[in-house]
Amino acid sequence: MKNLLCIFLLFFSFHTNTFANGNERNVSDSPFTFNVIPSAGPESVEFEFLLKNEGAIPLKLEFPTSQLFEITVTDKSGNEVYRYSKGRYFLQAFQTIKIEPKTSYKRIVVWDYMVDGKRAPAGEYNAHITLKPVNLNEEPISNREKLTIHKKIMIPEENSAFRHVKVNGNRGKYKISGEIKPSQRVFYYTVEDGHEEFVNETQIKLDGKPQDWNSFTIQIQIPETKLPDNGSLILFLYERDHENKIIHSFSVTLEKFYQ
Repeated sequence: MKNLLCIFLLFFSFHTNTFANGNERNVSDSPFTFNVIPSAGPESVEFEFLLKNEGAIPLKLEFPTSQLFEITVTDKSGNEVYRYSKGRYFLQAFQTIKIEPKTSYKRIVVWDYMVDGKRAPAGEYNAHITLKPVNLNEEPISNREKLTIHKKIMIPEENSAFRHVKVNGNRGKYKISGEIKPSQRVFYYTVEDGHEEFVNETQIKLDGKPQDWNSFTIQIQIPETKLPDNGSLILFLYERDHENKIIHSFSVTLEKFYQ
């Protein structure tokens, strides 16, 4: 009888603890990292989401809708100037992201600095990013602290010479298009990764009139064997003044590389 009572008490204790915990998963104990890298360019800021599984088994993150995350940007006074979900419609069905061991899930979101039809003033802003899963490996998530990130971003002044710059291509072959309102009939570009210059200063001549918006196209080819293993390949557009000083510098990322 005493043995039966001990077994009953042991079972009751186990069952009570399981119910109290709700089989919930504490994300801070899980072998994955969540990071967001904001890159503020002349015309937009790029939020790069990185979810890395550092464990030995696959991770499955389950979301209640097709909205995987939320981004809000506020000014120094705390006023909201951008919300990713505003004006978007999300599929109201469960979505699952599966991340294999030692691999990463990556996603890029771009905000063009526009607020109610106008560009946000230059200056410092705060970005608040939240990942929105409800289950991790089929268990409810309890501690969500690891799923929220706060970052500062600096919105630059609007460039008066270059606008609407777009990049197509990869692995060393790129086509760049955009518009320039030149002070002269030429402008320049270089390509580098912050350490090495891949394309030396190159001059582009324009047919249009100075002080008018002119369309331009640049074709760039870099041997794939010379591309960096890590980091970003960046194109710098600029003009030179009458003293040959660089003015109106405009940078754009051609491609990011990871080992």
